[in-house]
Amino acid sequence: MKKFIYLLLILVFSLLSCSKEAASESRKSVEKQPVPVKTDLKEAVKALEKKEENPAEPKKEKTEDEKLKEANESISDSFRQHGRGSVLKPSDKLNNNEMTHGRYKINEPDYDMPPRPIEFKSLKKVYTYFRLKEKLPQEVVEALNGSLVTMVGAVMPFEKIPEDGKFSTFWLSNPAIVMKGCVFCNPPTMGDIVYAYKDAGEIPFEFEREKLFKQVLLVSVTGRFFFGPDTINGQTFLNSILVKKIEILN
Repeated sequence: MKKFIYLLLILVFSLLSCSKEAASESRKSVEKQPVPVKTDLKEAVKALEKKEENPAEPKKEKTEDEKLKEANESISDSFRQHGRGSVLKPSDKLNNNEMTHGRYKINEPDYDMPPRPIEFKSLKKVYTYFRLKEKLPQEVVEALNGSLVTMVGAVMPFEKIPEDGKFSTFWLSNPAIVMKGCVFCNPPTMGDIVYAYKDAGEIPFEFEREKLFKQVLLVSVTGRFFFGPDTINGQTFLNSILVKKIEILN
Protein backbone atom coordinates (compact mmCIF):
# COMPACT_ATOMS: atom_id res chain seq x y z
CA MET A 1 0.00 0.00 0.00
CA LYS A 2 2.79 2.40 0.94
CA LYS A 3 4.51 1.58 -2.32
CA PHE A 4 1.35 2.49 -4.27
CA ILE A 5 1.00 5.87 -2.53
CA TYR A 6 4.67 6.58 -3.21
CA LEU A 7 4.25 5.92 -6.95
CA LEU A 8 1.10 8.10 -7.08
CA LEU A 9 2.96 11.08 -5.55
CA ILE A 10 5.79 10.69 -8.08
CA LEU A 11 3.21 10.79 -10.92
CA VAL A 12 1.55 13.97 -9.59
CA PHE A 13 4.87 15.80 -9.22
CA SER A 14 5.82 14.80 -12.78
CA LEU A 15 2.58 16.19 -14.19
CA LEU A 16 3.01 19.51 -12.32
CA SER A 17 6.56 19.85 -13.62
CA CYS A 18 5.46 19.28 -17.24
CA SER A 19 2.67 21.86 -16.85
CA LYS A 20 5.11 24.53 -15.61
CA GLU A 21 7.50 23.89 -18.51
CA ALA A 22 4.66 24.15 -21.04
CA ALA A 23 3.47 27.44 -19.54
CA SER A 24 7.02 28.81 -19.65
CA GLU A 25 7.43 27.85 -23.31
CA SER A 26 4.05 29.45 -24.12
CA ARG A 27 5.10 32.76 -22.54
CA LYS A 28 8.37 32.75 -24.45
CA SER A 29 6.49 32.10 -27.69
CA VAL A 30 4.16 35.03 -27.05
CA GLU A 31 7.04 37.36 -26.20
CA LYS A 32 8.88 36.46 -29.40
CA GLN A 33 5.82 36.87 -31.65
CA PRO A 34 5.69 40.38 -33.31
CA VAL A 35 2.67 42.56 -32.68
CA PRO A 36 0.56 42.50 -35.87
CA VAL A 37 0.07 45.82 -37.67
CA LYS A 38 -3.41 46.54 -38.92
CA THR A 39 -3.70 46.09 -42.67
CA ASP A 40 -5.64 49.32 -43.15
CA LEU A 41 -2.86 51.34 -41.48
CA LYS A 42 -0.25 49.77 -43.75
CA GLU A 43 -2.36 50.53 -46.80
CA ALA A 44 -2.85 54.14 -45.66
CA VAL A 45 0.91 54.65 -45.27
CA LYS A 46 1.55 53.13 -48.70
CA ALA A 47 -1.11 55.36 -50.28
CA LEU A 48 0.40 58.45 -48.64
CA GLU A 49 3.91 57.54 -49.85
CA LYS A 50 2.57 56.95 -53.35
CA LYS A 51 0.78 60.31 -53.32
CA GLU A 52 4.01 62.06 -52.32
CA GLU A 53 5.90 60.31 -55.12
CA ASN A 54 3.21 61.15 -57.70
CA PRO A 55 1.48 64.39 -56.63
CA ALA A 56 -1.81 65.12 -58.39
CA GLU A 57 -1.68 67.64 -61.19
CA PRO A 58 -3.20 71.03 -60.32
CA LYS A 59 -6.74 71.50 -61.57
CA LYS A 60 -6.75 73.36 -64.85
CA GLU A 61 -8.45 76.73 -64.54
CA LYS A 62 -11.22 77.46 -67.00
CA THR A 63 -10.66 80.12 -69.63
CA GLU A 64 -12.85 83.21 -69.83
CA ASP A 65 -14.51 81.81 -72.96
CA GLU A 66 -15.34 78.56 -71.13
CA LYS A 67 -16.76 80.48 -68.16
CA LEU A 68 -18.89 82.64 -70.46
CA LYS A 69 -20.16 79.56 -72.31
CA GLU A 70 -21.26 77.98 -69.02
CA ALA A 71 -22.91 81.23 -67.96
CA ASN A 72 -24.82 81.44 -71.24
CA GLU A 73 -26.05 77.87 -70.84
CA SER A 74 -27.10 78.62 -67.27
CA ILE A 75 -29.15 81.72 -68.14
CA SER A 76 -30.76 79.94 -71.09
CA ASP A 77 -31.78 77.04 -68.84
CA SER A 78 -33.15 79.48 -66.24
CA PHE A 79 -35.56 81.13 -68.70
CA ARG A 80 -36.48 77.79 -70.26
CA GLN A 81 -37.39 76.41 -66.85
CA HIS A 82 -39.26 79.43 -65.44
CA GLY A 83 -40.60 81.12 -68.57
CA ARG A 84 -39.81 84.32 -70.42
CA GLY A 85 -41.92 86.41 -68.09
CA SER A 86 -39.63 85.69 -65.14
CA VAL A 87 -38.21 88.61 -63.15
CA LEU A 88 -35.10 88.61 -60.99
CA LYS A 89 -35.71 89.44 -57.32
CA PRO A 90 -33.11 89.69 -54.54
CA SER A 91 -33.19 86.90 -51.99
CA ASP A 92 -32.89 89.03 -48.86
CA LYS A 93 -35.35 91.21 -46.98
CA LEU A 94 -34.41 94.32 -45.00
CA ASN A 95 -35.70 95.00 -41.50
CA ASN A 96 -37.17 98.32 -40.35
CA ASN A 97 -33.86 99.62 -39.01
CA GLU A 98 -32.12 98.89 -42.30
CA MET A 99 -34.89 100.50 -44.34
CA THR A 100 -34.82 103.71 -42.27
CA HIS A 101 -31.14 103.92 -41.31
CA GLY A 102 -30.82 107.46 -42.64
CA ARG A 103 -30.05 109.54 -45.70
CA TYR A 104 -26.71 110.94 -46.72
CA LYS A 105 -25.33 113.99 -48.45
CA ILE A 106 -25.40 113.70 -52.24
CA ASN A 107 -22.26 114.71 -54.12
CA GLU A 108 -22.43 116.74 -57.30
CA PRO A 109 -20.66 114.87 -60.10
CA ASP A 110 -17.60 116.35 -61.77
CA TYR A 111 -18.08 115.60 -65.46
CA ASP A 112 -14.63 116.99 -66.27
CA MET A 113 -13.02 114.15 -64.34
CA PRO A 114 -12.99 110.48 -65.42
CA PRO A 115 -15.62 108.35 -63.65
CA ARG A 116 -14.62 106.15 -60.74
CA PRO A 117 -14.57 102.43 -61.54
CA ILE A 118 -16.60 100.24 -59.15
CA GLU A 119 -16.46 96.46 -58.98
CA PHE A 120 -19.06 94.12 -57.52
CA LYS A 121 -16.58 92.66 -55.04
CA SER A 122 -16.35 96.12 -53.45
CA LEU A 123 -20.13 96.44 -53.31
CA LYS A 124 -20.30 93.03 -51.62
CA LYS A 125 -18.07 94.34 -48.82
CA VAL A 126 -20.31 97.39 -48.36
CA TYR A 127 -23.36 95.12 -48.34
CA THR A 128 -21.85 92.85 -45.68
CA TYR A 129 -21.02 95.87 -43.50
CA PHE A 130 -24.55 97.18 -43.94
CA ARG A 131 -26.21 93.91 -42.89
CA LEU A 132 -23.97 93.62 -39.82
CA LYS A 133 -24.15 97.25 -38.65
CA GLU A 134 -27.59 98.21 -40.06
CA LYS A 135 -25.95 101.27 -41.58
CA LEU A 136 -23.59 102.06 -44.46
CA PRO A 137 -19.88 102.86 -44.00
CA GLN A 138 -19.83 106.65 -43.78
CA GLU A 139 -16.50 107.24 -45.55
CA VAL A 140 -17.64 105.17 -48.55
CA VAL A 141 -20.97 106.95 -48.80
CA GLU A 142 -19.39 110.39 -48.52
CA ALA A 143 -17.00 109.53 -51.36
CA LEU A 144 -19.44 107.86 -53.76
CA ASN A 145 -23.03 108.94 -53.13
CA GLY A 146 -24.06 110.90 -56.23
CA SER A 147 -20.61 110.62 -57.82
CA LEU A 148 -19.92 109.68 -61.43
CA VAL A 149 -18.88 106.03 -61.70
CA THR A 150 -18.42 103.31 -64.28
CA MET A 151 -19.40 99.65 -63.84
CA VAL A 152 -19.46 96.43 -65.86
CA GLY A 153 -22.21 93.89 -65.32
CA ALA A 154 -24.86 91.67 -66.84
CA VAL A 155 -28.35 92.82 -67.86
CA MET A 156 -31.10 91.04 -65.91
CA PRO A 157 -34.83 91.86 -65.97
CA PHE A 158 -36.16 94.17 -63.25
CA GLU A 159 -39.57 93.83 -64.88
CA LYS A 160 -40.90 91.49 -67.55
CA ILE A 161 -38.77 91.80 -70.69
CA PRO A 162 -40.78 93.97 -73.13
CA GLU A 163 -41.64 92.73 -76.62
CA ASP A 164 -39.74 95.55 -78.33
CA GLY A 165 -36.63 95.13 -76.17
CA LYS A 166 -36.85 98.70 -74.87
CA PHE A 167 -36.24 99.07 -71.13
CA SER A 168 -36.70 101.93 -68.74
CA THR A 169 -34.93 99.97 -65.98
CA PHE A 170 -32.93 96.78 -65.49
CA TRP A 171 -30.75 95.06 -62.92
CA LEU A 172 -27.04 95.58 -63.51
CA SER A 173 -25.94 92.23 -62.10
CA ASN A 174 -22.76 90.57 -61.00
CA PRO A 175 -21.99 88.16 -63.89
CA ALA A 176 -20.76 85.59 -61.37
CA ILE A 177 -24.27 84.98 -60.00
CA VAL A 178 -25.36 83.05 -63.09
CA MET A 179 -22.44 80.67 -62.61
CA LYS A 180 -24.02 79.47 -59.36
CA GLY A 181 -26.99 77.95 -61.18
CA CYS A 182 -30.53 79.11 -61.88
CA VAL A 183 -30.84 82.80 -60.98
CA PHE A 184 -34.56 82.41 -60.28
CA CYS A 185 -34.18 79.33 -58.05
CA ASN A 186 -31.15 80.83 -56.26
CA PRO A 187 -31.63 84.61 -56.46
CA PRO A 188 -28.75 86.96 -55.61
CA THR A 189 -28.37 89.26 -52.62
CA MET A 190 -28.64 93.04 -52.84
CA GLY A 191 -24.85 93.14 -52.93
CA ASP A 192 -24.89 91.46 -56.36
CA ILE A 193 -27.32 93.76 -58.17
CA VAL A 194 -27.66 97.49 -58.90
CA TYR A 195 -30.88 99.16 -60.02
CA ALA A 196 -30.04 100.82 -63.36
CA TYR A 197 -32.41 103.48 -64.73
CA LYS A 198 -32.74 106.63 -66.82
CA ASP A 199 -34.39 109.95 -66.10
CA ALA A 200 -38.01 110.24 -67.18
CA GLY A 201 -38.35 111.34 -70.80
CA GLU A 202 -34.94 110.08 -71.87
CA ILE A 203 -34.50 107.51 -74.64
CA PRO A 204 -34.94 104.05 -73.06
CA PHE A 205 -32.39 101.27 -73.05
CA GLU A 206 -32.71 99.00 -76.06
CA PHE A 207 -31.36 95.46 -76.25
CA GLU A 208 -31.78 92.59 -78.66
CA ARG A 209 -34.63 90.77 -76.93
CA GLU A 210 -33.80 87.21 -77.96
CA LYS A 211 -30.24 87.66 -76.76
CA LEU A 212 -31.45 88.21 -73.22
CA PHE A 213 -33.06 84.76 -73.12
CA LYS A 214 -30.05 82.91 -74.50
CA GLN A 215 -26.92 84.50 -73.11
CA VAL A 216 -25.41 86.75 -70.49
CA LEU A 217 -25.54 90.24 -72.00
CA LEU A 218 -22.60 92.24 -70.65
CA VAL A 219 -22.65 96.03 -70.58
CA SER A 220 -20.48 98.87 -69.36
CA VAL A 221 -22.45 101.74 -67.82
CA THR A 222 -21.43 105.21 -66.72
CA GLY A 223 -23.63 107.31 -64.49
CA ARG A 224 -24.37 108.68 -61.02
CA PHE A 225 -24.21 106.13 -58.23
CA PHE A 226 -26.57 106.30 -55.24
CA PHE A 227 -26.94 104.43 -51.97
CA GLY A 228 -30.36 103.45 -50.64
CA PRO A 229 -32.15 101.43 -49.72
CA ASP A 230 -35.13 102.29 -51.91
CA THR A 231 -38.20 100.43 -53.13
CA ILE A 232 -39.74 100.73 -56.61
CA ASN A 233 -42.61 98.59 -57.90
CA GLY A 234 -42.30 96.28 -54.92
CA GLN A 235 -38.58 95.68 -55.49
CA THR A 236 -36.13 96.83 -52.81
CA PHE A 237 -32.48 97.55 -53.64
CA LEU A 238 -29.47 98.96 -51.83
CA ASN A 239 -27.61 100.53 -54.77
CA SER A 240 -28.73 102.34 -57.92
CA ILE A 241 -27.15 104.06 -60.89
CA LEU A 242 -28.66 106.81 -63.02
CA VAL A 243 -27.21 105.79 -66.37
CA LYS A 244 -25.79 108.47 -68.64
CA LYS A 245 -23.91 106.19 -71.03
CA ILE A 246 -24.15 102.49 -71.84
CA GLU A 247 -22.05 100.22 -74.06
CA ILE A 248 -22.94 96.64 -74.99
CA LEU A 249 -19.82 94.46 -74.71
CA ASN A 250 -20.94 91.23 -76.41
